[in-house]
Amino acid sequence: PWELGLSETQQILVLNDLRGRIRVQVDGQLKTGRDVVIGGILGADEFGFSTTALVTMGCIMMRKCHLNTCSVGVATQDPELRKKFTGKADYVVNYFRFIAQEVREIMAELGIKKFEDLIGKVELLEGEQAIDHWKANGLDVSKILFKPEVDEDVAIRNICTQDLSGDLDNALDHRLIAISQLALEKKIQVYGDFSILNTDRATGAMLSYRVSKLHGEEGLPPDTIQLGFKGSAGQSFGAFLAPGITFGLAGDANDYVGKGLSGGKIFIYPPKESSLIPEENILIGNTVLYGAVSGKAFFRGIAGERFAVRNSGAKTVVEGVGDHGCEYMTGGVVVVLGSTGRNFAAGMSGGLAYVLDRDNEFEIHCNKNTVELFDVNEEEDIQQLKVLIEEHYQSTQSTVAKKVLDEWEETLTKFVKVYPSDYRRVLEELKNKQDELQVA
Repeated sequence: PWELGLSETQQILVLNDLRGRIRVQVDGQLKTGRDVVIGGILGADEFGFSTTALVTMGCIMMRKCHLNTCSVGVATQDPELRKKFTGKADYVVNYFRFIAQEVREIMAELGIKKFEDLIGKVELLEGEQAIDHWKANGLDVSKILFKPEVDEDVAIRNICTQDLSGDLDNALDHRLIAISQLALEKKIQVYGDFSILNTDRATGAMLSYRVSKLHGEEGLPPDTIQLGFKGSAGQSFGAFLAPGITFGLAGDANDYVGKGLSGGKIFIYPPKESSLIPEENILIGNTVLYGAVSGKAFFRGIAGERFAVRNSGAKTVVEGVGDHGCEYMTGGVVVVLGSTGRNFAAGMSGGLAYVLDRDNEFEIHCNKNTVELFDVNEEEDIQQLKVLIEEHYQSTQSTVAKKVLDEWEETLTKFVKVYPSDYRRVLEELKNKQDELQVA
């Protein structure tokens, strides 16, 4: 549905009697009350404003927010530039009062008293003028303006709220905490096996909270809590996993595996009865290890897009990734024993990545704006790479890892080291200073 127009998406929801249970939000270059009214007529319950609200606070759209040099003090931490900020919350409030006033005026012209009565009334829009315009010659807007015929009791706007608690009383983590009591209280090793479903989300987060509450940032000794799972894990499997917790999953997992990983260990592999070839199939979803700070993760299979985005310290091995791998990465180590999608290392400013480039195609997929590519020939790199691949094999029994290790000397020459330029410069400066101190 997200690939369709707003009204066409609404049609699907209306015909399935789901529309009343969700709130549709529209955004993107909304500036006037007229924009809001049109959005409401097309089926929106909520509206997202961004650019215009920034402009009312003084933004002059120089588009250099990421450089910390905002001339009007909006997007900067520089104290001198922040002195130039003249915006006030009252300006934003005043702007939205004007938006609301224009919405009310247009609704009055249409004879609509309540905004709720406006939502989904596509018959209030006329497309002839747009169709007749030379720029829109032949444009068919019938799908946008189509309104399905449904009974009066079928909602075309949000009419109810949903329980967003996620039924925490029945969360899988309660069982994990129960079996882990000896580990939590006395640091005695515990083991457990569980079935898991894709409705089990953020598995491990509540358990990690208990570890952190009792033992602080250091957590438990490695592998104190060892828990195995079988099935399809829901979103954020192993999120914020604390030190001392090891999760193994025989199955597959949804997006955000290991989100915010904080010292724990995760390994995922296909079940023995699976007929799939792991290195040719997607095992885990998108945005895996998002914002991970420490710990390790091993995946016997391919990951989706944005693997290890904003990773700042975790070490991981995977057998292929989709687009935008290692995006905005600032630390940690990523080993890819397979192909990558496009735009690898976009905005990567720290950490290291080692990519097995058997087909000599990696360079065209890598975004080299902030990184440089090298052969893996330094002893420190070779040792680190081999140790991680060995641990990957031990954790997942990966045939890809075994082949690499069996043919180590030959395969090593096919690895590419992805090294952020600024990160490299800083490390070299530190090394030179240390050498100077030793000489002195």
